[in-house]
Amino acid sequence: MLDFENACSISSHRAHFSQANAVLFHSRNINSKEISSFPFPRRQEIPYVMVAYESPYNAKLETYKDFFNWTMSYRIDSDVFAPYGGLLRNSELVKVNYAKIWRSKTKGTLWLVSNNNVNNKRKKIVEKLIENGMKVDLYGKVYNREPDNCPRDGAQEGCDERFQSPYKFVIAFENSNCKDYVTEKFWRKAEQYKMVPIVMSRKIYKDLGIPDNMYIAVDDFKTLKEFVEFIENLTSNEKEYMKYHKWREEFRIAEANQEIFGFCDLCQKLMDFQNRTIPKKSYSSLIAWHNEENCDNSFVDRYL
Repeated sequence: MLDFENACSISSHRAHFSQANAVLFHSRNINSKEISSFPFPRRQEIPYVMVAYESPYNAKLETYKDFFNWTMSYRIDSDVFAPYGGLLRNSELVKVNYAKIWRSKTKGTLWLVSNNNVNNKRKKIVEKLIENGMKVDLYGKVYNREPDNCPRDGAQEGCDERFQSPYKFVIAFENSNCKDYVTEKFWRKAEQYKMVPIVMSRKIYKDLGIPDNMYIAVDDFKTLKEFVEFIENLTSNEKEYMKYHKWREEFRIAEANQEIFGFCDLCQKLMDFQNRTIPKKSYSSLIAWHNEENCDNSFVDRYL
C-alpha cells in the first residue's frame, strides 16, 4: 500500500487486498490451479506482479495467460528490475587503500558450494581446474567440509568474514548459465569480502554492464591449463592483481532491494502507475518469456 508520504509498505495480510496498489506472487509458491481458485475477485485497476528470482530451471513458471501485468526478476528486461545486487556509480572517484587490501589477502582461491544438483557441470569444471594444477580450498555441503570455528549453523558473529576475506579469488559459478543470472555469490563476495570472482562465461556479466576488470572469466581462455597459469601468475603479482579492484574507485555495490533495485524500483513504478505514466499490459505467456532457451550451459563441454 502507498502511504501519504509516497513511500511503500508491504503486507501479506489478506485484509489489505482491497487497499493494495499491486498484488505480488512468487513463482515457486504458486501454480495455475491455485491461480484459478484465487479467493479474491480480480482487480483490473492495479498490476498483478509475478516475482521470479530463480533461473528458468527452478522458477517453475507456467503460462498464466493474461493474468499477470508485470514481471519482477533479476532479468534486465523485467518490468521491475530486482537483481541480487548491482553497481551504482559514485558521485566522485573514491580513494581505495590498495595496500591494505593486498596485505589482507594471504590465501589463494576459495570455493564454498552446497548444491550439486545443477545444470552446468560446475563441479566437473572445478575438478578439472584442480587436475591442471590449480589450488582451490573446497568447502560446503558438497564436500562435507565446514570452516574451522565457523559452522553453517550457530557460527560466531564475524567468523564468516574472517574466514573468507583473506582469499584473493572466489569461484562464483552459478547453478546455471542463464541470461542476466548473477546472484549474491558474486556481489557479496566482491563487496563484503573484497574477493575477485571467477565466473564461467564473460557474456552474462558483460551484458549487465559489469566492468571487465571486476572478475575473471574461464571462457576467456582456450584451455583450462592457460587459465590456471594466469591465476597462478596473478596470485603473486600485486600490481596486476590490484587492477581487479580498480572498479572500486568508480562504483559501489548495492545489494538486493537497495536504492534503485527490487522493491525500491517497484515502489517508484507504482507511483508512476498511479499517475498513469506506465501503460497497462499483460503477459500472454510467462513461460515463453522466462524459459530454458535463455540459458546456455553447453560451452563448458569444450573444457571437459
